[in-house]
Amino acid sequence: MDSVGPPEIMRILAVTDALGFHREAVVVPLWTKGKGEIRIVRNSKLEVTAPAEGDFEAWLAALPATLQATDLSAVRRA
Repeated sequence: MDSVGPPEIMRILAVTDALGFHREAVVVPLWTKGKGEIRIVRNSKLEVTAPAEGDFEAWLAALPATLQATDLSAVRRA
């Protein structure tokens, strides 16, 4: 997958919403990268980049556990 569109972005945001992250603190780039990436960027925002390779569905299913296992204490919660 080279890029994500509104349907994929909404599904990613559903995961971050369920974990209590404020929507304004989450950035989902339109481009994809490798096996996906989670990082904190400027202004303590959570950047969630979808994978370019592999299965998006499997990555999305694992996303909650990946986020919970990452120190995201600097990211604003709702």
